[in-house]
Amino acid sequence: MRHKRHYLALILLLLTVGAGARSWATLPLPPAAAMESITPAALRSHVEFLASDELGGRYAASDSIQIAARYLASRLRSYGFRGGAADGSFFQTFEIVVRRLLPDQSFLEIVTPAEKRRYTYGVDFIAFGGTGPVHLHTEAVFVRFGVALPEWGYDDYAKVDVKGKLAVALLQGLPALEREGRALSASEYPVQRKIEAARAHGAAGLLLLRDASGAGGMRGFRGAGLASRITLAEEDARLASAFPVLLAETRLTQDLLQALDLSPERLLTPAEMPESKPLGLTATVALAFETQRQQAANVIGILDGADPERRNEYVLLSAHYDHLPTRDGQIYNGADDDASGTATVLEIAKAFTIGERPKRSILVIFHTAEEVGLLGSKYFVAHPTVPLSAIVANLNVDMVGRTRAPNDTNPANRELSDANTLYLIGSDKLSRELHELSEQTNRDTERFNLDYRYNREDHPQRLYYRSDHYNYAQKGIPVIFYFTGLHEDYHRPTDDTEKLDFEKMARIGRLIFATAWRIANLEHRLRVDPSPDGTRTH
Repeated sequence: MRHKRHYLALILLLLTVGAGARSWATLPLPPAAAMESITPAALRSHVEFLASDELGGRYAASDSIQIAARYLASRLRSYGFRGGAADGSFFQTFEIVVRRLLPDQSFLEIVTPAEKRRYTYGVDFIAFGGTGPVHLHTEAVFVRFGVALPEWGYDDYAKVDVKGKLAVALLQGLPALEREGRALSASEYPVQRKIEAARAHGAAGLLLLRDASGAGGMRGFRGAGLASRITLAEEDARLASAFPVLLAETRLTQDLLQALDLSPERLLTPAEMPESKPLGLTATVALAFETQRQQAANVIGILDGADPERRNEYVLLSAHYDHLPTRDGQIYNGADDDASGTATVLEIAKAFTIGERPKRSILVIFHTAEEVGLLGSKYFVAHPTVPLSAIVANLNVDMVGRTRAPNDTNPANRELSDANTLYLIGSDKLSRELHELSEQTNRDTERFNLDYRYNREDHPQRLYYRSDHYNYAQKGIPVIFYFTGLHEDYHRPTDDTEKLDFEKMARIGRLIFATAWRIANLEHRLRVDPSPDGTRTH
């Protein structure tokens, strides 16, 4: 019977998707005046304010982000939206816990039979894991690549005991493993899995060594909240951890390699790597934090739909309005990430108020604290101000401002999209109907080259899991994530307004608006694909 139900579900899905795909081109588009209201000049005005030096980068734990929130709420109110928070305001406030690391009280000390050496935080090492104070005094054990893959017949921890000790592994690189005709790739075993392996084997902490080229050094983790860690207050006790994850800089790396009688160059040759073994030294790790609780806020607005029967269903448009903290006097303005998406959603929101109202309601959420763990969207799905079951789709806009110049040969920009290319992520994950509607709307409007490379599960960036839409997808809500590509200024102080392509942004805004308009005016609710057992996905 189960196989029969499965077969019938697939037949039904094919019939409904096929019927829907044939009808997309006949769906009306938004009024021309509404489409034309999304202009490069209007987008620039929003970005120039949000990405200004005066806002200091819009860090989730800063005072300046409150100015950005007020700006967004005032714009939504002026367009005719009502507040979408539980109290009727535009601000869904919640408490976060901010732990700021104190560098002058944090250090690492190595003791060998011959000497004692102390290493300085921010110079010789940094921490990018652990949310609580640490004082660890224990042995150090070298565990090669820090990889545990029993199913591949490989485990760097198999012949050593790391329980209660500091595991020391290479940050970059993997063992030369093959299974079923394919080699182990970095996308299958990222740094997070090395951290998980160390914890699973009982280590008290993990120290990662850079390779000889310096790849993956401190700059590579600058966007990971090294100076502070932020958690939702309601989850803080559960997530708090004294497990330190440290990254060694040059001097510390070289000293530890010397203890292994290993040159940095030999790290590039897996065959010459020594076996896992105790390093014969004692390590003391001290990490001190200052802790405080403060308020954060999602900005939420609702434009009520015109149809009495459908206005209790919502099309969600989202972007995150936070970015990174000012460091060493340098402001991380975040013009592309994500003032570009925020400005685009603002203009789409305004367009929905020009001419006739859509049948379904439009829900706009500007999430906070995306950069520190998708916390704003995580909080909303745990405390929704409208029923999650009433949200028919989420169109999420994150980094849509950049275009690769034709003569750009910078490797960091190799996947930055050109002037007529737009990356879409997630459109076919939960609703084939959404994907087909999206494709047809593009053909009917802006005719972008829609590129789905980041949508692949094997893409090393795994962006489907890295922006706010993912928290909605986990609740079974169909999503599309709009994106123009990573680039040399990502998470750097050079992500500035003058580098944005506002003409392209306006076209992207019109496409998203038209897609949302069609979803909001469908006669039927957007369908969610059944899973293989015939039930709804998720």
